[in-house]
Amino acid sequence: MSDQAAFQEVDDAVRQDDIKLWWKRWGALAITAFVVVVVAAAGMIQWRKYEASQAAIAGAAYSAAIAKIGPDLKAARAELQQQAATAAEPYRSLAALADAQLLDTPEQQIAALIALAPKLPSEMSDLALAIAGYKSVDPGKLDAMASQLEGMTALDRPFRLSARELQALALVKKGDIKGARTIWEAISKDGSAPPGVSQRTAAMLALHPAPAEAK
Repeated sequence: MSDQAAFQEVDDAVRQDDIKLWWKRWGALAITAFVVVVVAAAGMIQWRKYEASQAAIAGAAYSAAIAKIGPDLKAARAELQQQAATAAEPYRSLAALADAQLLDTPEQQIAALIALAPKLPSEMSDLALAIAGYKSVDPGKLDAMASQLEGMTALDRPFRLSARELQALALVKKGDIKGARTIWEAISKDGSAPPGVSQRTAAMLALHPAPAEAK
């Protein structure tokens, strides 16, 4: 699913006043797309830290394990768990992240990602918490991650905009549309925001207009 197609679906949801329907239809795919992009970027950042041959072998094994998720989930998890214990970075961390997301329920996945985060390198740790945050939206577990998200919003943190998005969603859950809009407006003015983040922010601002001023 392209960003353009997803954004069009959000526009449709706005017109229908039915964002919950959109999220049920596209939410999992949107999160998957986000994770794929971040994982690819993380792999590129770490690539030069290791010998090309070692990284190539680990990368090929990781890709092979990911490819097995559909046809043979048990085998995929076994390979990912082995790589999470022995592979060269960043694939050791990526394998652990992938395996955590293959648990049976969102609650189990969230708990595994939060427990995994302190064991990972800094950027991967933030990635684990960001994924856990997005997975916490529907089960209503986002408030429990408030302290972790706050710690991720500093300018030097790689997933600060994701943390801010999640904070805004938590405010929406509480009925604080004004507070959520303040965050979305700040993100919309951030020149470093990726296109996908900018599109989601614009969609949420359109979906949640400013509350009428009390007279």
